[in-house]
Amino acid sequence: MTDGHLTGRTIFCIGMTQLINWGITFYMPGVFGTAIMAETGWSPVMTFSGLTIAMLVMGLVSPFTGPLMARTGGRTLMMAGTFAIVLGCFLMAFTHSTASWVAVWLLTGAGMRLALYDAAFALLVETAGAGARRAVSLVTLLGGLASAAFWPAGAALLHITDWRHAVIVYGCAGIISLLFLSTVPAGHRSQPPVAGQPALPAIGTAEDRKAFISGLWYATLIALISFVSTGVSTHFPQILAAYGMPAVAGMLWGVGQVSARLLDVASGACTSAIRLNLITGILLPFCFLAGLAGNVTPVATAIFILSYGAVNGLSTVVKAVLPLVLFDPQQYARKTGVLLSPAFLLAALAPSAYAMLLERYGIPGTLLLSAILTLFITAISIVIWRRPPSSAGQSRDKNVPSIPGKNI
Repeated sequence: MTDGHLTGRTIFCIGMTQLINWGITFYMPGVFGTAIMAETGWSPVMTFSGLTIAMLVMGLVSPFTGPLMARTGGRTLMMAGTFAIVLGCFLMAFTHSTASWVAVWLLTGAGMRLALYDAAFALLVETAGAGARRAVSLVTLLGGLASAAFWPAGAALLHITDWRHAVIVYGCAGIISLLFLSTVPAGHRSQPPVAGQPALPAIGTAEDRKAFISGLWYATLIALISFVSTGVSTHFPQILAAYGMPAVAGMLWGVGQVSARLLDVASGACTSAIRLNLITGILLPFCFLAGLAGNVTPVATAIFILSYGAVNGLSTVVKAVLPLVLFDPQQYARKTGVLLSPAFLLAALAPSAYAMLLERYGIPGTLLLSAILTLFITAISIVIWRRPPSSAGQSRDKNVPSIPGKNI
């Protein structure tokens, strides 16, 4: 693998790590939660607090991941994170107290920050620079299949054995993820920043000021998207039940998410990052307006599930590729490590916040408040669209193929 080129094999291997790593971490409590509560006697709050703790840890360690990647390289960091996830899965099988449960999720949370999407995106950019656009879309396409693969797989395991042995099987799946990573050639390491140099540039020249303000807009945008997405997805079964929709209707979410990413890949990932961000920002409020109409007709609810799944899927791509236009790709890992920290922290708070909203305002009120929040996302998307990128960013945002066709 040479600088600026990513082979199809490399992209596939990184994508498979995301499919596995998301499946054995983020989606694991949803599959095994009921069995864990039945066997341990823990409350739902205690059982599902593990994921909240993990997301809080992700937010706290995120600012340090960029400098670590600069020193060690993305593949090494992702392998360390995946190893921590594997160890966490094995340790979960032997936890019998709430204290040990929390401790295991602290370890798992650190591993998740080093091994999930944001680390994978940084690895792709480390290798291909601004040319990682299409590779990002391909990796998210595979990662988006995690719930479709691991929800039924986890349910099948519970018919064969108990949750403790099932989570050991999940740990073994993590070892397969490590094997995929071991086949990824090591990319070049970016030059570590000068000691004491901040992730956001000092406000000196006009270009520095532009990058600083762009960073603030980006951090706010992704934090709001993460808050709404995590809050809604956590309580999605409750929303479906309130509208009288069968649980199987939730599959429309995954269909929308994967279809949107597949369309992005099929189009050659030629839509510019800023334009893609504008499209998702404008569509978000309309998704929730469709959800509000769910009281009138189930068709509106189906449209909400499908459309929000699609927009949510594209938002993951936006989160990854927008920094390629706003900032220097060589500083990708260091800048996103800092700028994504608020998003992880808000995502950790979202399930509890949405639970309170649902209790106080019900489904319609919660969807209305979500629609209002997405209007802020729309406004920020328009601001970013109207703000001219840096001169280097303008050239990177052209609709050119990201990866030479001969390497795919």
